[in-house]
Amino acid sequence: MFDITKPLSINWELNNKCNLMCPQCVRNEIKDGKLQWKIPELNKIDTTLTTFKVAYNNIKHPIELIRFSGNVSEPTASKDFLDICWWLRGEDVSIHVDTNGTYKTPEWWGDLGKILSEDKRSMVFFSLDGVGNKSLQNYRVGADFYKILDNARAFIDTGGKAMWRMIKFKHNEHQIERAREIANEMGFWQFITVNSNRKINTNREWTYRGKKGILEYDSNNEKETRKPDTYNISCRYQERNIFYIDFLKRPWPCCYIPNKNKNGEEQSWYKKYNMDYTNSLVHKTFDDIMKNEFYEQLQSSWGDDSCLNDCKKFCSQVGRIRLSTWDASELQEKYE
Repeated sequence: MFDITKPLSINWELNNKCNLMCPQCVRNEIKDGKLQWKIPELNKIDTTLTTFKVAYNNIKHPIELIRFSGNVSEPTASKDFLDICWWLRGEDVSIHVDTNGTYKTPEWWGDLGKILSEDKRSMVFFSLDGVGNKSLQNYRVGADFYKILDNARAFIDTGGKAMWRMIKFKHNEHQIERAREIANEMGFWQFITVNSNRKINTNREWTYRGKKGILEYDSNNEKETRKPDTYNISCRYQERNIFYIDFLKRPWPCCYIPNKNKNGEEQSWYKKYNMDYTNSLVHKTFDDIMKNEFYEQLQSSWGDDSCLNDCKKFCSQVGRIRLSTWDASELQEKYE
């Protein structure tokens, strides 16, 4: 599945914790007008430095970049996050961090800036989808705009390379140029906007801890929605020699298909892999896990009707046209 003769990159989810309630996050749902968790087992799992070392050493192949991000988590919520980053820099691994920026103190962020400043490829991507709390909290429910700026400033002041990443919504499009100005004034390395054509939980009123809100959908971000071509799959992660590790320390081919019961309903070979919790780098080596029939069957499915719908959605020719998420590896190649 991956070319082990070349250095690997990893999208690694350290935990299943987050302190925000973003309406479109897979963690959450709007039910009976209330914004609430959809997954009851959240905020219980973390990765210690000791466990991280075991999982990392079981990969047993050169690694050039780890991107700490996740489908259901905030990486800086991990207790040992600074220690993990410090240890990885000793292994000469570059680090990317996707963050909402609301955890920890400016002093903590200053320490992270010092650690990452030693490597020109390492950087942090702050998710700031608005200027001021009213705009930001339309999507990042529970975030504090000014706390994030304080944390980002501390990170930048100690040599950290910071990106301001802004998802475009109907409620914040008028603030893009002001956000860009603030980013430049503060010394952010780059400012980028991201289009989103997600429709989930849009135009639906919700309440959460006394706060009312509604996330309006902007049809200007609409992209082509033709039925994906089953027979023209080109895996985005495979092309870049990247794989995903979930919060259970299990490798996956990408971030789009892990831990989804609906995929198990589509194909029994997916369900078998997903339900086997020994497919973890705590218990097995990367090479042993790659021998699992799941990986062969997944790739074989790209040419027939057993292809997962998520593979069609994200990695078919049409899926790539529709895909609106941002790829940090592409930006890294552009600006390094």
